[in-house]
Amino acid sequence: MSILSQEKGMFKEPMSVFGKTLMLVVFILFTTRLLTRTPLVDFYTPFEILWYTFIITFTFIYAFYLFLVRKTVDEIHFYYVLIILMPIWAGFFAVLSEGQPFMQGLSSQRHWYGISGIFVMIYMLQTRFITIGDLFRAMKWLGWGTMVYYLLCYMFLDPKQYLDYSFVGYSDIKGGYRFKFGIDFIAFLSVYYTVKYVKQRDSSSLFYSGLNLSYLFFLHQGRSVMLSVVATLAVFYMFEVNWQRALRIFITIGVVFMFVMGVLFAIMPTRVNDYIVQYTSLATVVFTGNASGESSVDARLEEIGILLIYLQDYSIGWWVGVGKLGAESQTVGTEHDITTVPPGDIGILGSIMTYGIIGSLIIYMQFLIAFRSGKFIRRFKHEPFMIASKYFLIFSFLSSLAKGYLFMQPGSTAIFIMVIYAYKLLEVQMDKQGLPENLVIKNSF
Repeated sequence: MSILSQEKGMFKEPMSVFGKTLMLVVFILFTTRLLTRTPLVDFYTPFEILWYTFIITFTFIYAFYLFLVRKTVDEIHFYYVLIILMPIWAGFFAVLSEGQPFMQGLSSQRHWYGISGIFVMIYMLQTRFITIGDLFRAMKWLGWGTMVYYLLCYMFLDPKQYLDYSFVGYSDIKGGYRFKFGIDFIAFLSVYYTVKYVKQRDSSSLFYSGLNLSYLFFLHQGRSVMLSVVATLAVFYMFEVNWQRALRIFITIGVVFMFVMGVLFAIMPTRVNDYIVQYTSLATVVFTGNASGESSVDARLEEIGILLIYLQDYSIGWWVGVGKLGAESQTVGTEHDITTVPPGDIGILGSIMTYGIIGSLIIYMQFLIAFRSGKFIRRFKHEPFMIASKYFLIFSFLSSLAKGYLFMQPGSTAIFIMVIYAYKLLEVQMDKQGLPENLVIKNSF
C-alpha cells in the first residue's frame, strides 16, 4: 500500500475521499492564510489563535519525534530554520534600526509559524491517512471554489466597504477601488491545465486553463501575477514541448486572444484601452524609471525611493534589513518614512528591507528543498500534478520579484514544495519495495 493509495481513515465509505479532501482544504487555508485576503478574514481571525496553538504544539512534538526517535532529518526540515529564525531576525533588527520593542516585531511575523501545517500533512502522508491524490483534489477544490466565491464578491459586494483591509486597493486605471484577492490556486490551475493539455492532449484542459487565465487578466488585473504566469508557461513550453508544437499553440492562443480583445473593443473600447495603458505604464517605469502617471505604480516608486534613501544612512540594513516594523510603529499623519513602506508592495526589495540580503538568501534557499526532492523522482516525472507543482514554484519565484508573497504569505510556496517532497517520499517507498525504476505510473489526476 503506497501513499498514492486511498484508505478509509476516520471517515466511512463513500465519504472517505470527501472527508479527507475537506480536512485538507481547511489545513491548506490556514497554512497559506489565504482567507486573510478575502472578505472572510473576520470569520477566519478568531480561529487563527486555535490554529497556532495546535500547530505549534504539533511542531514541537514532531521535532522531538524526528530528533529523538527517528534520529534523522532531510531537506524538508529546513522549514524549521525559517519558522524559528525569521521571526526572531525580524524582531531583533527592528530593535536595532528603529528601536521597536522586540515582541512587536516578533508577533508581526506569526505567519511563519503557520507554515508548520505542512508537517501535519507530511505526517498524514507518511501514515497513509491521506494520499497525493487527496492533496490534488484539495488544491483543485480551492482553485475552482475561490474563483466562484470571488466572482460572487465582484457581483454583490462593494470594495469600498473594505477599505481598511489589505485585499482592497485603488488604481485609477483599473477602475478605482478593487478587490485584490489571493489567487494562488487559480494561478496553479492555469498552470496545471496547461500541463495536462500538453502531456495528455486533453483538449478540455486548454479551455479550463483559459478560464483561469481570463480571470487573472480581466478581473484580478495583477500585472506582476499575469506576467509571472505567462513567463512560467513560456518556460514550461521551452523545456517540455518541441518548438513546432509550441509555435502552433502560441499562434492559436494569440489569435484567440486578439479575437476576444477585438470583440471587447467593439463593445467597450474604453475598458480595452485601460488594459493597454496598464501594461504600457508598467513598461514606462521598468525601462525609463520615470513616473507613469498611474497612482498605484507611482506609489511603488515612492516607496522604493524612501527605502533607498533610508539605506543610504543605514547601510548595514542592506545586509540584515530593518526588521518588521509593526503598525504601532508607523508615523502618524501625512509624513512618509520607512515605517509607512509596506514591504509586500515592493517585492524582493521588500524582502531585503525586512531581512536584508543575508536573510533573503536564507528565505530563497527553500527552493533547494524542491530541487533536491525532485532528483529522486523518476517514475512520476511525467505526472501532470507533479510537473505543475514544479512549474508553479517558478511562478512563485518570479512573482516574488515584484510582490512579497514569498515572505508575507510563505505558506503558498511551502505547500507546493511539500507536494514535490511527497512524490519523493513515494519514490523512496517504491524503491524499498523493489519496484523497477523504469516503471511508469499513470493516474487520473
